[in-house]
Amino acid sequence: MTRDALRLLYLPWDLVIEILSRVPTTSVRRLRFTCKRWNALFKDQEFIKKHMDKAPKQCKVLTLSDSKVYSMNVNLNGIHDNVVDPQTLLSLNDFHNPEQFKIYKIFHCNGLLLCTTTDLKLVVWNPFTGQIRWIPYSDHYKDDSKFVLGYENNKSCQTYKILRYSLEDYQVVDHGVYDFESHSWKHLNDVVPKNCSVTSKGVSLKGNIYWIAHKNYEEDILLTFDFSTEKFRCLSIPFPSVDDDCVATALSVVREEQLSVLHGSVFNTRPKIEIWMTIHDKIDQTKVVSWSKFLSLELDENNPQIDLTIVSSFFMDEEKKVAVLCDQDYRNKRNTDMVYIVGEDNLLMKIPVGESRLQFLRPVIHNYVPSLVRIQQGGVMTRERKRKNRH
Repeated sequence: MTRDALRLLYLPWDLVIEILSRVPTTSVRRLRFTCKRWNALFKDQEFIKKHMDKAPKQCKVLTLSDSKVYSMNVNLNGIHDNVVDPQTLLSLNDFHNPEQFKIYKIFHCNGLLLCTTTDLKLVVWNPFTGQIRWIPYSDHYKDDSKFVLGYENNKSCQTYKILRYSLEDYQVVDHGVYDFESHSWKHLNDVVPKNCSVTSKGVSLKGNIYWIAHKNYEEDILLTFDFSTEKFRCLSIPFPSVDDDCVATALSVVREEQLSVLHGSVFNTRPKIEIWMTIHDKIDQTKVVSWSKFLSLELDENNPQIDLTIVSSFFMDEEKKVAVLCDQDYRNKRNTDMVYIVGEDNLLMKIPVGESRLQFLRPVIHNYVPSLVRIQQGGVMTRERKRKNRH
C-alpha cells in the first residue's frame, strides 16, 4: 500500500469516495487491492456512475491485428515539425487479450467491447476489469448479421443491450435486441424508417447508436437506434455545409460526449477531406444541432492520397489539432494497413502498420475510453424491470 493510499484510509468515508471518484480508471485498477472496502466500492453501481461522471477521460486507440486487440500509441508531439520521422510516432501494444477466444470484430460502448470471435460467437469484455460474458446464439442470426452494443438509461442503472440487424440494399430489413437482464433475444417488428440507406459504421454515444444515412438517396441524415424505446428514428440534423460533391463517410465519438463526422470529396479537381464536430453534447435532447469545422485537408500532387476520402474510421485530438485516420494502401500487389495523421496547414503523415491479413476487411481504429462498468450477468431481473414488464 502506498503512503498516499494509507493516508486516505483515515479520512471520512464520504470524502474518500469523492476523492476516488476523480481518480483515472487505469489508476483505480491498481488501487483495488488496497483494502476489501475499496475493492467493494469499485464494484458498486452508484460509485461507477459517479466515477464515469467525474473522472478524467483517458482516451485510447484500439485496433485489431492477428485476431487480437492492440492499443495503438500515437505520439503526436512535434508532428508539426518537418524533422519528425513518421515511423517513430506509432507503436502497438498487446491489450490484455483473453486466451479464451480470438477476435474478428469489436464494437466499443462505455468501456465495454462487444467482440465477434473468429468462430462467429459473441462475447462482451471489459479489458480493465477482466470481466467477460458470452452471449447466447439467436435463431435469427444471418450470415450478414451485424451487432452493436448500447444501453437503456434507467434512473438507477444502465441496462445494457445488443442490437442485431441486417442490411439489404443498405436498408435495415431484420433486427432484434438482446437484453442483459432477461438474458434473452427478442425479435423486433417495428417499422424502420423508409428510404433510409445506412452508409457508415455505427458508433455508440450515451447509450444510443448512430449511423450516417441517406434519405431518398439525396439528403444526409443521422439514423439512430434508441435502446430505451427499442426503435429506430431519423434525425433531421443537416450536416455542415461543405462542397456539393462532399459525402459524409464516417462518424467518430469525441470524449464520449460529442459526435464528429468526416466528409470526403473525390469528384472535385482537387479532392479534399473535412472533419466537423458537434458544438455541444446534447444531440440526444435537441432537434437542432450546430457543427464546427475541426480541420480540412486538400489532396493534390503533394498529398495524393485520394482514397482517404472514403475512409471508414478516424479519431481526433482536439489539443494537438490533428486527426488519425486508418485505411488500406495497395502497394507491391498487396494491401497494407496504413495510419494517416492529418492536421492543419495540409499536414499529412503516412505510417504503414502491416500487411492486411484479411483483404476484404478495411482496417478499423476505435476511440476507446476505459471504465469500471460491470457486465451484467443475466438471469435475475431488477424490481424496476419486472414492474416495467407487467405494464
